Amino acid sequence: MRPLDDIKIADFTQLMAGAWAAQKLGDMGADVIKIEPPHGEPQRRMTYCGEYLDGEGFGYLTMNRSKRSVVLDLKSDGGKEAAERIVADADVVMHNFRPGTMERLGFGYEDVVEYNENVVYVHVSGYGSTGPYADRPGQDMIYQAVSGLAANTGRADDPPTPAGTSVVDEHTGTLAAMHTLQALYYRARTGTGQKVETSLFDAAIDFQCNELTYAMNTGEDLDRGEKTHGHPYLYPPYGIYETADGYAAIGMAPMDDIADVLDDDALREYGDQAELFARRDEVHDRIEESTQEWRTTDLIDALVDADVQANAVGQSSDVESHPQAQHNDMVVELDHPAGGQFKTTGVPVSLSETPAEVSRSPPTFGEHTRDVLVEHGYDEEEVESLVADEAAVTADHT
Repeated sequence: MRPLDDIKIADFTQLMAGAWAAQKLGDMGADVIKIEPPHGEPQRRMTYCGEYLDGEGFGYLTMNRSKRSVVLDLKSDGGKEAAERIVADADVVMHNFRPGTMERLGFGYEDVVEYNENVVYVHVSGYGSTGPYADRPGQDMIYQAVSGLAANTGRADDPPTPAGTSVVDEHTGTLAAMHTLQALYYRARTGTGQKVETSLFDAAIDFQCNELTYAMNTGEDLDRGEKTHGHPYLYPPYGIYETADGYAAIGMAPMDDIADVLDDDALREYGDQAELFARRDEVHDRIEESTQEWRTTDLIDALVDADVQANAVGQSSDVESHPQAQHNDMVVELDHPAGGQFKTTGVPVSLSETPAEVSRSPPTFGEHTRDVLVEHGYDEEEVESLVADEAAVTADHT
């Protein structure tokens, strides 16, 4: 048994923030029915670095395992009726369309509770469903920009710098999944469903709790350092340092410990945290003068032996062979919809009694339309009629 084995999700989400949230719930055992439009989930057609993986978008493969694909035209009478049957039988309805879109299609929260009164209805939006920015479009980097994250990333002379991954989408998806579980728990105790809303804008603010608390209580926006410091608000040695053959990341540690490892007594002369911060570029240079004389592996071994947080700066391609990633099962192989296999990230949480697991590889377009419609009362002749009317698409009619 898995935690969500008895939960059915009508998943209208697309792209990352919504689709990743639904995938997390699918990995926990939920039956996630991905309802795609006739032109398909946009990430099926989105390249990474201009490339597909055997004809599928990398993003689609990454965020749509543990789901079943049903293709329906919600603007047709037949497609809308089929979707209504799925929604009526669902414990959770999820979407991340702009405010008003699902209402126009007849699947807004007030529409759905008319025939599924205890549903948990999850809406992920850009800025929120109401307010002065509610109608604006946006993607991950936009929220990094507006929330101050891009301005705080990089060196002093750099332009505002976005993160190297879609951090706002990722945090939003995790928040949506977590609060869906909260609503399901409440429903299990009371029998009452509810509407759950989050936004990328709110998520971008949420994960900068430290930085924004500082700014709001001091009125200051600190300048970034000229060196590769680990954070615009923290002091050395926290940062990244060049070595003889690469780079090393060093965490927060007493300067005496750094001085011991690097055999540089001058590093003991810096005073408290305030002085370290005020002279952070100077301290960085002083540390780097020594680290440049070390091979990366030797430096990391010496720092770790001294109980200093440190590691080599790696590349994305290094993760697959990392011994801890292998030990934690954070790299998994799944069947590719076009045949063969592909590698992707694993499940990042372990539960001793109810472990999550990947139940399905990412589905082909409309792979489960026929099965799901039959489960919801259609016979084979009625399914063929929907296909003929272009209200639905099945795998054998794509």
